[in-house]
Amino acid sequence: MKEKIISISLLFILFAPVVTVYLYLQFEKSAIQREIKWKLIAGMDQEELILLKFSKKEAETKLRWEHSKEFEYNDKMYDIVSSEIKGDSIFYRCWLDYEETDLNKKLKKMVAIAFDQDEDHREAQEGFYTYLWSFFCTAPFNWQATASQNAQLVFQDSMHPNIFNSIRLTPPTPPPKYS
Repeated sequence: MKEKIISISLLFILFAPVVTVYLYLQFEKSAIQREIKWKLIAGMDQEELILLKFSKKEAETKLRWEHSKEFEYNDKMYDIVSSEIKGDSIFYRCWLDYEETDLNKKLKKMVAIAFDQDEDHREAQEGFYTYLWSFFCTAPFNWQATASQNAQLVFQDSMHPNIFNSIRLTPPTPPPKYS
């Protein structure tokens, strides 16, 4: 029982920072959305708005909708102020939401880092591993186990002869004699 509590605690300690930052960014995102909503209600200058034109098919495939008045297009978030349908085309008068776009980028980067899919982080990590590896191995070491005719089994520990054993190879020639 004690081991289960310890393992659950360690898992909580491991995932708590990622979840906390993610929830904080989601909270910040919703606060920005509320602020933008009030700005839209108060009325915006038409010069601040962007006019986007899509066919109905493009609107279904190229836009990722958050809800009926907000979508993502080319990794940028847009809030719809007004829309107009003319034939097969849909015209959206939108406000480019810079704050929410930045928040989404931060969230995507954080999730990519958490799941080890961030290219910048991965390249830095591989460079660090290569640097550390250079301390231990200077040249590639390619060893393969081969059986020898003059190998004999030697036990390292007399208390546990079946667990700790190794192979001792006798030298192919006698050692040199010094006079």
